[in-house]
Amino acid sequence: MNITTFMMIAMDIVAIALISVVIIQGQTGAGLGAVFGGSDIYRTRRGIEKTLWQLTFVLTGVFLLLALVTVMIA
Repeated sequence: MNITTFMMIAMDIVAIALISVVIIQGQTGAGLGAVFGGSDIYRTRRGIEKTLWQLTFVLTGVFLLLALVTVMIA
């Protein structure tokens, strides 16, 4: 197995995880009211919502790092 192939598979797995976290986060969020101008800027995140928020940033960073390494290798 080539290292580039391994990196692409890892990127696919991280991308699927990131999409899943974003979809789950959207279901637990403010809802349709925020789309049309409703603001929840003063709301604090707690529990699973905070964990999903942090996991989104971690997965994004991992995906970016994998993409950069893949480009440098290829």
